[in-house]
Amino acid sequence: MKLITEEIESVEVITEERNGKKTLYIKGPFLQTEQPNRNKRIYRMPVMEREVKRYTEQYVNKGRALGELGHPDGPTVNLDRVSHKITELYREGNNFIGKAQILSTPMGKIAEALLKEGVMLG
Repeated sequence: MKLITEEIESVEVITEERNGKKTLYIKGPFLQTEQPNRNKRIYRMPVMEREVKRYTEQYVNKGRALGELGHPDGPTVNLDRVSHKITELYREGNNFIGKAQILSTPMGKIAEALLKEGVMLG
C-alpha cells in the first residue's frame, strides 16, 4: 500500500457568534489560477474571473452554493453528503478566497468534529 500525499494550503477556522448562536466557518484559497492544480490543469484568470462571477451570482448570492465533505466524484453535489455552504468568494492575487459555513447536516457535524480536533480539511 502506498500513501499518496499532496500539500494543501491551510484554511482558517472561524467561529462567529450572533444572538448567542455560534456558527463555524472555514476560509482560505478555494480556487487558483495561472498554475497547475491537483489535476495538472492551468486555469487562466480571465476565464476563472468570468466563471466565479457567474457562480457567485447564481449560487453564492442565493444561498445555493453547497459543498460536500471530501471531493465529489463529479460536478453534482449529493445532498446527503452536504457539509458546507459557500458564503463568500473573492479574488486575491491569483487565488479566489472562499468562506464557507459548516452546516448542521450529518456530514457538517463530522466536518465540525474534525476541525475541532485539529484536522486540516482541504
